[in-house]
Amino acid sequence: MLDSARQIVASGAIQLVKRSAARLPHSAEAMALTISALGALNRHTGVRTLNLDLDGKPVALAIIEDATFDQDAEGNTVLENHMRNQK
Repeated sequence: MLDSARQIVASGAIQLVKRSAARLPHSAEAMALTISALGALNRHTGVRTLNLDLDGKPVALAIIEDATFDQDAEGNTVLENHMRNQK
């Protein structure tokens, strides 16, 4: 099942700036940014979470209500908000 899931393709990585030097976030920082982003999104749509075991690996699953993943013209992953489109 994990093999059938798509990976996110992003045009640029989030960089952290400290004293005018940019760097990619460390693992713990990337996890914190992800939780913060899901929390912000939860205020607009709804986010639910599940912990699963797939193919013998622990998986944290975030379910974003009223949304689907798509691709833009450059092949980057975009998240479509269907509630916004219904207004």
